[in-house]
Amino acid sequence: MKLQQHFADRDIIELRVIAQNQGLLIENGSTEGGFARELAQRMLEPEHVREVWEDISPQARQTLAALMQDDKGMPMLAFERRFGELRRIGAGRLQTEQPWKNPTGPGEELWWLGWILRSFRDVNGEMIEFVSIPQDLRPLLPLERHATPAPPLPHSVAPPDSPRELGQMLLDDLGVLLAYVYSHPVRLRGDGRWRYQDLQTLTPRLRLTTIRKQPLERGGPLHLLFTVAKSLGLIEARKGRQKFGKALRPWLELNRAEQMATLFRAWREEEEDWNDLCLTPGLHCQGGAWSNQPRLAREALLGQLGRVQPEAWYDLDDFIAMIYEFMPDFQRPDANYDTWYIQNNAGDFLRGFEHWPAVEGALIRYIWRGPLFWLGAVALDGKGHRWRLTRQGQAFLRDDAPADSPQGPVLHIDKTFIITLAPHISLWDHLRVALFTFWQSSEPAYRYQITQRGLKRAKKRGVSARRVLDFLDRASHGQIPSNVRQALERFGS
Repeated sequence: MKLQQHFADRDIIELRVIAQNQGLLIENGSTEGGFARELAQRMLEPEHVREVWEDISPQARQTLAALMQDDKGMPMLAFERRFGELRRIGAGRLQTEQPWKNPTGPGEELWWLGWILRSFRDVNGEMIEFVSIPQDLRPLLPLERHATPAPPLPHSVAPPDSPRELGQMLLDDLGVLLAYVYSHPVRLRGDGRWRYQDLQTLTPRLRLTTIRKQPLERGGPLHLLFTVAKSLGLIEARKGRQKFGKALRPWLELNRAEQMATLFRAWREEEEDWNDLCLTPGLHCQGGAWSNQPRLAREALLGQLGRVQPEAWYDLDDFIAMIYEFMPDFQRPDANYDTWYIQNNAGDFLRGFEHWPAVEGALIRYIWRGPLFWLGAVALDGKGHRWRLTRQGQAFLRDDAPADSPQGPVLHIDKTFIITLAPHISLWDHLRVALFTFWQSSEPAYRYQITQRGLKRAKKRGVSARRVLDFLDRASHGQIPSNVRQALERFGS
C-alpha cells in the first residue's frame, strides 16, 4: 500500500498530527482528500525523508530495518510484542492524551510520523493484520534490504557416553505389522481401530514398544507406525477387516533407505491424522473455532534442523532457546497467543505469549524425542537432553535415499527350524518368511520358526513347500541345514 492510500483510511485529525510531527505546513487543507494528497507528496520528498531520518530515535531506525526485511511487513501482534503497542485512540481523545508525546515504543513513534501502516493480508486462508512500511517510502529510506539472517545456532556440546539411535527400527516394526496382517484375520472395531486382543498379540513383537512405558498411548511410536502405514496406503480397512492396500506392492519394490524416506515424508506431510501439538504429552487441545497447521510448524523446525553441523551434538534446551528468541511464531503466522484453546494436565488454559515454553517449547521437545527419534532422524542421550542429526536424518532432509549396497544372506536357518532375519532383510522377504512360519522373538533379532501349520497355511495361498525351499536357498545363500532341507522336501512330495 502506498502512503496516500494509507492516509485515505486515517482521520483528518490524525493526519494533522502527522503533519505536525513531520514539521510540515500543509496549505491545501480545504478537503481531507487534498490534505492527504499534499501531505503524502511532501513526506515523500527525498530531502525531507533524510531530515526526518536524522531526527528519529535509534530504536525507530532498528524497527524500520526489521520491517524492511519482508515486503509484507510483520504480523501486528508480533510487531507490538517487539516494538510496543499501537494504541487505538479515537479522535475525541487524541488531543487530550497526545500519544505521540509518550509513545509505547518505537512502533508508536513511527505510527505518529506516518512511516508505518496497518493492513490485512491473506495468510493460508486467514486474514491477518500486518504492519509495514508504505511502498513508496521504502526506497527512500537509507536502509538496504538484506535477506533475513538465519538464527545463530547454539554451540555444540560434548557427545554422551551412551547415545541412543533407532536407525530403521520403525521400518522393521512395520514389517512385523504387515506380517501380522498377512498371517492373521485382523477384525476392526466400529471406529476402524484394531481390537484390543490383536494389539496385545502384536505389541510384544515390536521393538518400538521397548522405548515407551505405555506403547499403546496416543501419540506414541505405535500410533505413529499405524498413521504412516495408513497414510502411505500400505494398509486399509475393507469390510471390517484390516487388509493390504493397493500401494503396498510397489512400495515393497523400494529399497530399505527409500522406504524409510517415505515413512519420514508421510509424517512430514500429514495434517489430518497426526497433529504433533495435540499429541504433545501434557497438552490437551480443546474444541472450538481455532485450528493449527501441523505441517507449517514441522517445516519451520525442520528448516532449522537442516542447518546443524553433521554429527555434532546440541543441547535441546539451547536449541529451543534459539527458536524462542529468533522465530517464536513458527507455528502461529498471526502471532496471536490468545485464540488457541490448549490446557495443561491441571486444566489451566495456556493462553498468552508467557506460556510459550509450556506450549511451543513442549512441542519441540516432543517432536525431537518422539517422531524424529522414532524415525531415526535424530539420536539422543539417555535422558533426551542432548541430540544430533543422524546421517539418515540428513538424507531425509535432502530427500536423498542412497541405494542399498549388496550384503550377505538376509536370513540364517538353524537345525531347530528357527529362521533369524538379518538387519538388512527387505520387507518383502520378511513377509515371505511370515507366511510359512510363526513368530518367536524380536530381540536381539527377529526370529521365526518353520512349522507344518505354517507350511499348510502357505500351501492354501498357493505357495508350495518347493517354492519355500527355493526362497530359503536364495535368501540364505544355500546355507540350509540338511535336516531342514529334507523335511521341506518330504512335506512337498
